[in-house]
Amino acid sequence: MQIHAKARLLEFFDEPAVTFCLFAHTPHVRVLLGVSLAWLAVLGAAGETRACGLSPPIGPNGLPAVCHGDDSAPRFRLGAAAGGTSTLIDFADGQASFRQAATSATLDVLLFNRLSLSATAGVSLIGQVDHHDQRYDLLPGPLGGVAASYRLFGGSAPFLQVSGGYSLARSTTRAPDGTEATFTSRDYRLGLSVGKVFGPIAPFVAARYFGAGTDWAGVAGHGSDHYRYQVGIGAALGLSEHVDALAEIAFLGEKRLSLGAGYLF
Repeated sequence: MQIHAKARLLEFFDEPAVTFCLFAHTPHVRVLLGVSLAWLAVLGAAGETRACGLSPPIGPNGLPAVCHGDDSAPRFRLGAAAGGTSTLIDFADGQASFRQAATSATLDVLLFNRLSLSATAGVSLIGQVDHHDQRYDLLPGPLGGVAASYRLFGGSAPFLQVSGGYSLARSTTRAPDGTEATFTSRDYRLGLSVGKVFGPIAPFVAARYFGAGTDWAGVAGHGSDHYRYQVGIGAALGLSEHVDALAEIAFLGEKRLSLGAGYLF
């Protein structure tokens, strides 16, 4: 029963997104422009300046939630998120596919009207690495990250948010013969998000560039991301003066699904 449940949870990340297939050979700038225009086309008139975001389970993405309007005084937000990632990693001896679920807690510090700092800590859950026709199980391990972001525009115009962040995650792989090895991922990300408020909902389009790499001790050595970019869409919902709910799915480049919620105080 446990094996079947694990397979079902990871099944989503084994299926290529239809949109990814359609745009795989399209220049990145044209892809981002097309997705952005399509997503923003569904938005109506903007309300009060608000820009919501999500800190995903594997490191913050630089979009701390400020769903409750601008405030000149510092404020804090506690958030929780869960989700998973699917991507490819290039090692010297070949390519590996990577899938992993994780959960995390985030503290956002909203210093000024539009500047935010974030810190995230959490744990990776189940996962798999396929390399040289062998499947390695990923065991749970710690993760953490920091990020900063600044929001431009807003009000009657779409908001634009720039961000930068760094995260570190460590896990252990277990081979079919029981051999274990340390699997460490380092990640820096530069992001740009565009969105617009529609009542209590703030949809956005996000694009990120990232690097650093992965160290798989004793198995494949140092590896780098096959996809150094990510494009996706998301939305945040202001449930009350203090509570927000969030979701994001990245379907171009590195695939990621994140769900979360937060409390502002």
